[in-house]
Amino acid sequence: MTEPLLIQHGTADDTCPLAWSREVSATFEEAGKDIELRTVAGEGHTFGSRWAAEMDVTEALFARHLR
Repeated sequence: MTEPLLIQHGTADDTCPLAWSREVSATFEEAGKDIELRTVAGEGHTFGSRWAAEMDVTEALFARHLR
């Protein structure tokens, strides 16, 4: 992996366990990769009311690394 990775995960996600994202993040971090894990308190798999705010975070990552 050569590009930054952002994982956003709701703490109330009942589709994909938060532990998976934590494990993946730790593995990439141990390998020296540029990774950020953001947990979104109380949100499920699709972030519900926080969708727009989390997409702002995604767009900011793109703006930093793709321009």
